[in-house]
Amino acid sequence: MSDKSPAPIMREIARPDPLGLQYYSRLDTPAQLLRSESASARFHRDIYDLYADMEDKDAHLYAVLQSRKNGVLARPRKLVAASDSPRDCRARDFVQRALDSLNDLDGSLSALLDAIPRGFAVVEVLWKIENGRVLVHSLKNRPQRFFHFDADGNLHLASTHSTLARQNAVVPPFSRLAISAFPHRPINPLSRQETQPLPPRKFLVMTHEASPEHPAGRALLAKAYWYYWFKKNNLKFWVLFNEKFGSPTIVGKYRLGATDEERNRLMEVIQSLQNDTGVAVPETIALEFLEARRSGTINTYRDLADWCNDEISKLALGATLTSGEGRRSGSLALGEIHERVRSEYIEADIRALMSVINSQLIRWLVDFNFGEDVPSPRLLMDTADEQNLEGELRVDQELVKMGVPLPLSYFYERYKRPSPRPAERAIRYDDNNLYQYHIQFGVLTINEVRRSLGLAPVSWGDRAPAPISTTADSKSGLIAAPLDETPEERHSQTKIETDKEK
Repeated sequence: MSDKSPAPIMREIARPDPLGLQYYSRLDTPAQLLRSESASARFHRDIYDLYADMEDKDAHLYAVLQSRKNGVLARPRKLVAASDSPRDCRARDFVQRALDSLNDLDGSLSALLDAIPRGFAVVEVLWKIENGRVLVHSLKNRPQRFFHFDADGNLHLASTHSTLARQNAVVPPFSRLAISAFPHRPINPLSRQETQPLPPRKFLVMTHEASPEHPAGRALLAKAYWYYWFKKNNLKFWVLFNEKFGSPTIVGKYRLGATDEERNRLMEVIQSLQNDTGVAVPETIALEFLEARRSGTINTYRDLADWCNDEISKLALGATLTSGEGRRSGSLALGEIHERVRSEYIEADIRALMSVINSQLIRWLVDFNFGEDVPSPRLLMDTADEQNLEGELRVDQELVKMGVPLPLSYFYERYKRPSPRPAERAIRYDDNNLYQYHIQFGVLTINEVRRSLGLAPVSWGDRAPAPISTTADSKSGLIAAPLDETPEERHSQTKIETDKEK
């Protein structure tokens, strides 16, 4: 470590308590969501427990959130030095090795992205020292209920002595007026003695749409709650509807004055008909099937569920055609527009995530090992849309034709193609030797070429040409030329081989 480097905090701080921190988030917690759960609210320890329940029980909600998260994690990443100076390059190489040594960096990035559906996310950094260097031992994902935002937006850690007091916490029965007037007021607020401020360079914190009014961020799941609630309760009535109208009601008639034994026997027959395909009964027993008459249509329940899913898709992805199953028609152009909107959401998430990693984790690694005055490298994610590469290629071709100089490395990086090593054979396309390429690929014979040029055929010109052994790849049949070989040299070699055939 440098003399100007700060010292890291080595011990683990936000260790999970065996009893669990059973308390509610204090500021900006939409606790009315818990109260709206009515009888089921007692099964949720806090708002984040409700959020987890929503993701577990709603397949569509979980799918759109995963689609947005996976769209970020699937992008390639690279670390770029602050400059070309030897010092900045050494810092870049050191940070790259530190990141590569982490077992589950993607898992920690995924945990930070939980800030989008839940408002904020926290990951604790466990440091270690090896050979005089400060490295990351591991990254620990921490539940949101471990933490508390104060009125100034500073994050605090809840002390474990407040656990028992909050283990059986119950949401106070605020009036509807109080809830609407003060939606961000704390519920069972923690005192200053029950929290401790977080130490510097120890916790990675990512917030979503945080503001002075919403220091804990604005959770996407809070916005999606009512659609989740409508759909969940709609399903209950849908199931009852199917039970009532899916199969006819069986009516059994018995004679007046029938004994209890006869009536019980009749009920057994009716119950057996629910599962069996047939039943034998005496002539004295009459059975009828009562068809229920319904008003309205069964599609009412499906339409409500579809509407809720569409609204959830708009919240998470900004559109519907990127998550719908295709029952409703949509034009290809509209689908492409919706996909671009989804890409814009993902690009915004990438910028937010990279800002956290670059300004916190990577900055701290440089501070500890090189000093606070050394600029830190930046971790970048590729935000290029694969569907736009064809259009960008046309633009690049026109720029090259206009004489605009572009580095060769730009094309390899922009279009995600591997750059050949100096001594490696490479496949090239030569417009000046087009016919020779056709011949070596076996597409044209010599006589076909001569006829197209207005020349007389030759006796040996109808044979299918074989690839030239000295310059062809025997497996692929493609031309493989050394990087330092010019088109004139390749043409000269081809002429020699053709003269040998004659």
